[in-house]
Amino acid sequence: MMWKKGVALLFGLMLVAATMTFGKVSAESTSVTVILVSDNEADCALAEYLANVTGAIVVTTEWGTYNPNVTAEIMSYAPDNVIVIGGPDAVVEQYVDDLQELGITVERWWGKNRYETNVAVIGNATVRLKIKFENSIIIVPGNDSGAIKEALRRAVKIHGIIIFVNETTDPIRVMAKFQIMPKNVTIIHSHVMMNVAERIMERMKIHANVTEIKVNVTPEMALEAINMSEERVATAKEMLQNVSLDVREEKLVSRMLALAERELENAKDAYEMGKYGRAYGQAIAAKAHAEFVIRVASDEWEVKVRFEPTMRAQIFVHRIEIQLNAMERAGINVTELRELVEQLKTAIKNKDYDAIDSLMEQIRRELLELYANGRGKFREHVVLPVHGSHSRP
Repeated sequence: MMWKKGVALLFGLMLVAATMTFGKVSAESTSVTVILVSDNEADCALAEYLANVTGAIVVTTEWGTYNPNVTAEIMSYAPDNVIVIGGPDAVVEQYVDDLQELGITVERWWGKNRYETNVAVIGNATVRLKIKFENSIIIVPGNDSGAIKEALRRAVKIHGIIIFVNETTDPIRVMAKFQIMPKNVTIIHSHVMMNVAERIMERMKIHANVTEIKVNVTPEMALEAINMSEERVATAKEMLQNVSLDVREEKLVSRMLALAERELENAKDAYEMGKYGRAYGQAIAAKAHAEFVIRVASDEWEVKVRFEPTMRAQIFVHRIEIQLNAMERAGINVTELRELVEQLKTAIKNKDYDAIDSLMEQIRRELLELYANGRGKFREHVVLPVHGSHSRP
């Protein structure tokens, strides 16, 4: 888990305006569900799909990092429950801790990678949300961001199921798990992912009529992939500056980071030469390698914070102050809590660890009570999204 200041990166994997608009739907007497998801293109598409069907609110965080502003944004909706899509590598566990300390019900739908998370989301959406999917399957490579956008648009339109695949995914097994065997299957991909798509098409032709849709890699798609990869590489570098790794890990992450930087430069060069397919493919590869570095650094940071009480308390203060700002904007009186925070700052300065522990626990209790009593204030300001033609479950 990495403590990261600033506003979380919002990934632009959104539905077209025709499928989602914001209307004046009051949340005061309505159940509010927030879906917290990283800017991983696959997980984000699943979140947007569910939001379109259920009316949930999607909040996005940068992959693999912690940003207390994200917690403050979620609490400002005064949700009845939060669904986290993606594993702890993508949406760090600190968010779950933050929300549970506020008395918010949280459940995580996830697997060890985006493909297993995909299956977990389908299963939970069917069982927990009672969503009835049509007998239509759209298959798309799980890191083909441009194709995923197209798959999302089509899935929302036909109320179908999106299945993400890679070189080893068995979509037939996924369909069998949910007792789905459609007559028609659509496979969407860019030419960069042709090998994956061809393998899947060969398998699926035995079981269904297959429609192939090829997504052209446009300059905009390539540039978006480059920008996302650049963000990941920058995050990886920043996180490495804040941790100490052993010799073996240092060597490994240095090699991965160098590879990501080289692929990113290749992507930029290809883009300048008008080779948008190559730029897109190299950017996707750079992003994956940078995320490996982020994962290693994030794990090391979590260990570091766990064993440094002063740092842990400083992070706690930063988070609480951001939450108090959100509560104050909603019209909640936080004067007494701010006084406790000032006392905590003094205890941190004096390295009075007994006082630090006592004050942190007191702040948690009083924040929980204040938030529970002030939820109505937040609800007065919440405007819920109006999604397409689908109703809330």
